[in-house]
Amino acid sequence: MAKISTHDQILLAAKSRFGHYGFNKTTMVEIANDCDMSAANIYRHFNGKNDIIAALAIELLRSQEDELSIIVSSRYPSSSAKLHAFFQKALISTQTYVTEQSKIKEMVDFICKERFDLVQAHSQIIVDLIGSILKEGKLNSEFSIEDIQKTATSFKEATVMFHTPLFMEMYCTEDLQASCENIINLLISGVAK
Repeated sequence: MAKISTHDQILLAAKSRFGHYGFNKTTMVEIANDCDMSAANIYRHFNGKNDIIAALAIELLRSQEDELSIIVSSRYPSSSAKLHAFFQKALISTQTYVTEQSKIKEMVDFICKERFDLVQAHSQIIVDLIGSILKEGKLNSEFSIEDIQKTATSFKEATVMFHTPLFMEMYCTEDLQASCENIINLLISGVAK
């Protein structure tokens, strides 16, 4: 069995503690205790809780980007089918994280306020992935699009509720999935040849 690195051990302990007690109620000493190490040792790896939560956010966002990249590079019967799979996966991925982390709201609020650069970078990657699907649809004459980047940005903005943790708590899974299908159908009809 491979030994987990100290860096990863700290992130796992912090993720568990943040998820259970919340970001604001967790101290570096508590994370250190969960790792059976001193707080000074944690400070060798991270400057503080802000750095830890940023690392967790990066890990989460990259994981979702990797999952969505697999869809983009996979074969589907059509680009429309690929768009449906893409947005349903984004929805499921976000819902899974929200249900696993009961205190997600304060972590999301912190990242949006203190590290919005991470949110913007992730958003751009999502737009680029959507753009790849739209470009593929244009090349196979399924879509009629003049400005792929602008259209991809519009798709991302129109579907924001399906990859935003706040909305996961407001609606049941079935309603979100049905709404996602309807909105994607509407968007696709707008670009279909």
